Amino acid sequence: MKKREKEAIVKLLGGIGLIVLLIGLFTNAYEFMYGLIAAIAVWILTGVVAKYWGVEKDKKKK
Repeated sequence: MKKREKEAIVKLLGGIGLIVLLIGLFTNAYEFMYGLIAAIAVWILTGVVAKYWGVEKDKKKK
């Protein structure tokens, strides 16, 4: 896989975590605490995948 594809997948996983959190916060699909726990789990998984693939965080250029 190319570097940009890996970065896109990592960003997508991070976005999924945010969506899970927001659904728990603003809807009655499940309680907020379940959404928070699931979002944190997704973000941890995202961090592991990023570390495994060698994807670094975006660094702003000055």
